[in-house]
Amino acid sequence: MSSAIQVMVVDDSAETRQSLRMLLSFAEGIDVIAEAENGAEALHRLAVFSPDIVLMDLNMPVLDGIAATERICNQYPGIAVIALSVQNDVEYVRRCMRAGAKDYLLKPANMETLASTIEQVYREHCERSTRNAVAKLSEQLVDRPKTVALLSAKGGVGKTTIAVNTAVALAEQGKRVVLVDFDVQFGDTTLMLNLSPERTVLDLVRESTEIDPDVLDRYLSVHSSGISVLAAPQRPEEAEYLEAAHVRVILQSLQKKFDYVVVDTAPVANDVFFAILDTSDERFLVSTMNLAILKNNRMLMDLLIELNYDPAGVKHVLNRANAKNGLKVRDVERILKSDIYWELDNDYQWVESSINEGIPFVLKDKQHRLSKQLFAFTARLEEHTDRISRRNPLRKLISARARMVR
Repeated sequence: MSSAIQVMVVDDSAETRQSLRMLLSFAEGIDVIAEAENGAEALHRLAVFSPDIVLMDLNMPVLDGIAATERICNQYPGIAVIALSVQNDVEYVRRCMRAGAKDYLLKPANMETLASTIEQVYREHCERSTRNAVAKLSEQLVDRPKTVALLSAKGGVGKTTIAVNTAVALAEQGKRVVLVDFDVQFGDTTLMLNLSPERTVLDLVRESTEIDPDVLDRYLSVHSSGISVLAAPQRPEEAEYLEAAHVRVILQSLQKKFDYVVVDTAPVANDVFFAILDTSDERFLVSTMNLAILKNNRMLMDLLIELNYDPAGVKHVLNRANAKNGLKVRDVERILKSDIYWELDNDYQWVESSINEGIPFVLKDKQHRLSKQLFAFTARLEEHTDRISRRNPLRKLISARARMVR
């Protein structure tokens, strides 16, 4: 395989193409592998040839060089374009560079200038591609943000309490954290944080035609612990305005701004629930030592399996694990048909006082056994962040899901 820089020449003049080919034949380490007489033909030929550099004339019929450059840079990011033109006009050069060209040469170019420009553009393009690949890999494997969803098929399990304290514990470890309340009918995260938000997720979806990190800033409330909060609507009937498409865009936008996105969910298997499931990296199903709760959570897991979700993508958290009610952890695992990933002790009175005071228990007393267990939970979450891949283990059959949730 040749190690030479491979070039395509695009010009509507056959004479110019021949001249450029001849000039470059004297340049060591550069091969002209293809030609095209206009931008449309160049795009067609790129489906067959894979040059490193395209020398692009700008004034051509059918598809001009600027339009062709823009399309090549969008469709073939591994190829660098060098523009060639007789026009020595600053605005023209700007248009060309905005289209994606990496350099601009005036015709006629001599062999030394042409060869040195090709070599420099090729070297810089390779370095840029390597940096981008490393950055992307780093984001996927180590530094990328992580969305954590707390789930349950029944209320009263302590799911919201765990979500709030998980968010605060992560912030205590120096992470940029946002807590999203997608229990859009009866969300309590702001109550537990003693926050009075000026805006909610309802205001966001009503007022914003485009949702991005900058827009989202205006709808987040900041807690004294350092976490940001996207609050649920104030009234239950307003929940209908939040759609699955909103959920995906909101979570993806927040991932660009925060290290962790912690999501509290409603105990309802609707389209919003499944959008959260699909957009999250970690999903924790919260149960307690209660047969009705365990039955409902087992039914939810059966539904996910029926809809072709991988049950391994959901981890089980047992809250109030040491409650004295006749059930053992092994009974819970038998009912759920899965191992328990994490256990949190029962101290109902202490947690209740924390909620009533609006102070997360991990801040109220960091040495309390529940706080220590929660900090250990987030530490394990951090460990797993360094190993997790972008692959979503919860692939689904959308048509089957649509039939089930109607």
